[in-house]
Amino acid sequence: MELELDGKIALVTGGSKGIGRATALALLGEGASVLVCARGRKSLEETRSLAEAAGGARLVTHEADLSRQEDIKKVVSRCVEEFGTIDILINNAGSARPGPFLEIPDGDWVDDWTLKFFGYVRMAREVLSHMEQAQHGVIVNVIGTGGLRPMANYMVGGAANAGLNHFTKALAAEGAKHGVRVVGINPGPILTDRLEKFLTTMSPDGRDRDDALRKMTPLGRVGEPEEVADLVLFLSSSRAAFIHGANITIDGGANPGIMG
Repeated sequence: MELELDGKIALVTGGSKGIGRATALALLGEGASVLVCARGRKSLEETRSLAEAAGGARLVTHEADLSRQEDIKKVVSRCVEEFGTIDILINNAGSARPGPFLEIPDGDWVDDWTLKFFGYVRMAREVLSHMEQAQHGVIVNVIGTGGLRPMANYMVGGAANAGLNHFTKALAAEGAKHGVRVVGINPGPILTDRLEKFLTTMSPDGRDRDDALRKMTPLGRVGEPEEVADLVLFLSSSRAAFIHGANITIDGGANPGIMG
């Protein structure tokens, strides 16, 4: 299937590892030019090396802390300076810590929401102002199924994800005025560094790792970052031109809810 992404300009936040890295590499493979940003310089360099090994000369990396509004402005300015415009924004940076409700202080709530929720909001606002001028563009918010399944030990992230699902639909109404499509993706258990750390916490000796992975979804396995990247690319492409304001779950059937 031809996705018609050749020549497009994409900005991928949290693009130094996991879903973000897989998405950036997949976009390069389709002929897009990509700026990836993240806080970790080492991981960004690893992403650059992988891109260069695959012939991805159209990759720019930018170290940034997206909990800081000034860094967000610098990222967007850098992308426009390097490539002239932004056709696609993949909001992917940030996660929230789990833990017992009575033990998580206000500061942790504020820090995680500043990065995950307000980072998406601020980045979308900054990029939308450029897309408004061009009267086209796509914004994909990579959120998470925590917003669909309230859990006592994941209130910080779950509440942020629920808010981002709402924000995505509201932003779609705004984006439509400017020719900009907006969609959300809710990944479930995906084999990333974050999931590996969670498994180590649950089973330090690793003996129960494979069994735990099998039990996470009805399909008997967890997803790969590249599988989420495939969905991101499809939704970013002209093939998905009529998909707008939707939050799409990719979780191997782990979320049994009727909605989402």
